[in-house]
Amino acid sequence: MDFPSLLEGQRVRLLPLEAAHAEQLFQSGNHPEIWTYLPKKVDTLKHMIELVEEALQGKEKGLDYPLAVYDKQLERLVGSTRLLNISTVHRNFEIGWTWYSPTVWRTSVNTECKHLLLSYGFEQFRAVRIQLKADVRNDRSNRAIARIGAVKEGEVRQDRILPDGYIRTANLYSIIDTEWPDVKQKLEGYLKSTL
Repeated sequence: MDFPSLLEGQRVRLLPLEAAHAEQLFQSGNHPEIWTYLPKKVDTLKHMIELVEEALQGKEKGLDYPLAVYDKQLERLVGSTRLLNISTVHRNFEIGWTWYSPTVWRTSVNTECKHLLLSYGFEQFRAVRIQLKADVRNDRSNRAIARIGAVKEGEVRQDRILPDGYIRTANLYSIIDTEWPDVKQKLEGYLKSTL
């Protein structure tokens, strides 16, 4: 399966992640509040380089497709996201490892990223299911996922151990192909209201 070399909206461009993105991503991601619920703590440039290298290794294995998020308004990279656990046989994947600089929290950036990724997933990849997960404690992410119309399926109990030793339970959400037209309409409505 060929993945897109570029997904572009009004405000954001999703670019295939490259090693050269690490320094700018570290500048955008050098905020401890970003990493509270993520499986890796990034507080040095070395940590960001390691995170990018791990993402690129997943890409080489065909498991993940990592992307850098470029904000056209701010003219810089403001975060990253990935397609995870990609199954071409079963036509599904997960959107995850998503983080953004706090400078773009509560803007159209996340909404547009999700619109671009879900549009690609359902309309080009021909997905029958796309899933998302969030730490049960992460209210901001859980609200954002529910807001786009994803259906909460339940909890994935003790699914990973975080850097501080905390054993995380995650909420599991999905959107299936028959739900995509309504979700798409909702996302496009949100985006129109922010222009």
